[in-house]
Amino acid sequence: MTDDAAIEMLALVRVRAVLDGEVPNGTHVAVHGTLDEVTVKTNQQTGQWAMGRLVDSDDSIDFWMFPRAFARTGRSCVDTAGPIAVTACVSGPPERTALIINSMERIEPHPEPDVDTTDV
Repeated sequence: MTDDAAIEMLALVRVRAVLDGEVPNGTHVAVHGTLDEVTVKTNQQTGQWAMGRLVDSDDSIDFWMFPRAFARTGRSCVDTAGPIAVTACVSGPPERTALIINSMERIEPHPEPDVDTTDV
């Protein structure tokens, strides 16, 4: 199964729904947004991992990406400034809810139909 197929099978949720407790702890979800305040660290035994904030249009939530998911995804997605899609598991008590990211990929913008962008 490709990452695209996995993302389509999960419910696409807004960060606000997770923060408000509408999505229970342990639920696997798909979220679209951008990354902010990303820190990448290296553990000598397990490899690189990342933490930061996932931001959608209105809200942000902490995320953690452990070494196995980081190795599958690669650093280029973590370093991107553009929109991304993630699959993640909601984790933690309501006052400290975070996303544990399983996979991440960049979302390529699709040009609007009938709009000529060649002269822009």
